Amino acid sequence: MKTISHVPNSLRSAGRELRLSLPHPIEQMPREQFVRAWSAVAYLFPGLHPDGYEDAESGWPRALKRVAAEAWRRADAGELADEELYPSDAQWSGLYDRMFPHKTGEMERRFALAADYGEAA
Repeated sequence: MKTISHVPNSLRSAGRELRLSLPHPIEQMPREQFVRAWSAVAYLFPGLHPDGYEDAESGWPRALKRVAAEAWRRADAGELADEELYPSDAQWSGLYDRMFPHKTGEMERRFALAADYGEAA
């Protein structure tokens, strides 16, 4: 199975990805579309961890718990690789895009992630 990586280029693009995905039956989404939506969750909500989504005090919004449940269902079925279940590059990029100032090494990493995994502007 080829892994799919996606890193949103901005808060706006991550929000659009999630907004366009949530109204549809998430369990019927093609794998690539699901990974994009799941990566958007990690980008927009970097403080949420997939492992604790079921806990009442996890901070997971109810609307997003079904996305996390689907991510785990797909992972348990062998349909998502660990890198897809834990989209840390998208999560890191979401944090980076909200912080200032940026250090040189951080800027280089963000530009590389955008070039490798981001969508076209």
